[in-house]
Amino acid sequence: MPHSEDSTKQRFEEIHQAFEDIKQKQRDDLGEKDIRYITGIRRYSRIFEVIGRGLIWLLPGPFALFGVPFLFLHRNLEAIEIGHNVLHGQYDSFEQIPQFHSRKFRWKAPMDEAAWRQEHNGIHHVHTNVYEKDPDLNHGFLRTNSKTPHNKWHWFQVPIYLLFVYPTMLYNFDAQNLGNNDKFRERRFPLGNKGYATFENTEELSDADRKKRHQRAVWRVWVKEYALFPLLALMTGYGFFKVFLANLLADVLNNYWIALTIQATHLTEPLQPEEALKNKGQWYVSQLDSSVNFKGNRWQSILWGHLNYQVEHHLFPDIPAHRYPDMAIEVQAVCEKYNLPYKSNKNWWQAIRNYIGVLWKFSFKDAKPTTEDLCYLNQGVRHVK
Repeated sequence: MPHSEDSTKQRFEEIHQAFEDIKQKQRDDLGEKDIRYITGIRRYSRIFEVIGRGLIWLLPGPFALFGVPFLFLHRNLEAIEIGHNVLHGQYDSFEQIPQFHSRKFRWKAPMDEAAWRQEHNGIHHVHTNVYEKDPDLNHGFLRTNSKTPHNKWHWFQVPIYLLFVYPTMLYNFDAQNLGNNDKFRERRFPLGNKGYATFENTEELSDADRKKRHQRAVWRVWVKEYALFPLLALMTGYGFFKVFLANLLADVLNNYWIALTIQATHLTEPLQPEEALKNKGQWYVSQLDSSVNFKGNRWQSILWGHLNYQVEHHLFPDIPAHRYPDMAIEVQAVCEKYNLPYKSNKNWWQAIRNYIGVLWKFSFKDAKPTTEDLCYLNQGVRHVK
């Protein structure tokens, strides 16, 4: 437990400056290698798409399944290593690649870009693990802490999410980012949205506008995957349903992969006090305490969108993610110097097991209480104003 005498204004200023120095060092080094990296990932994505669709299209019957892994790689790279990171503005400073600027980027995933930037970048990354502020604590109706009121839906949250939500995870994000989940909870939960972060309609969108934006994001994927390519196969003498089903399998695998990646990195960690936002040094500490990594090699990290370096991602969300493995060494040094939490699971499976354990634990009404008292900043550490 940290000592209160260490929690001085000077200490948090030093912590703030230490992480700012790491960030500035990377910003000063941005250049051609970052451009080569993201354009290279896009090139590999297109190669995988051509190989995958070609094998699915041309190979007979069950042999078409040989194309599914390649199509999965394409969908995966476009969704997280490219799409998620680009929308964080990681490549906005490069005039040479405007197609990778966050405001111009069009995601090859069924999500509205503007809504994602507002909810994910502007809320989740600021209020990480803050009760009734961070929408990613819930992803729909999940109960992941004892403060959230329990209701009958929570008894079944583990099978509902594993069997029904995760296969379509990417299609569900707009329900969160555009406020549809709020309406569901208002109708179905006895206490409505008590315990959940709600949609901040800063654009004053009407229900019709939100529905239109969600449908546009979904249909651009559905038309391509489940109409265009199956029909082209049919018109050229190959099987409509073979292509349709192979595309569906790649889609489901990609949704599962991303769901099991993103939910393993926050839900196991303690709630954070909103007061941490009042001081930049404390905010950095709250990001450390509310995030957890899991280990993997460089190639695995690409397929996880480098979200296995969730600690570094939350400290430096606008730095190109391929730099996180090297930055992690410096982050750990700062944490060791100031006795700060740096958490990492030994592998992905341990991370998955831990967070599913949390979902199971809080599916029961009498789960052991968890509050902000358990977080690092509240264990004898005085807040700085």
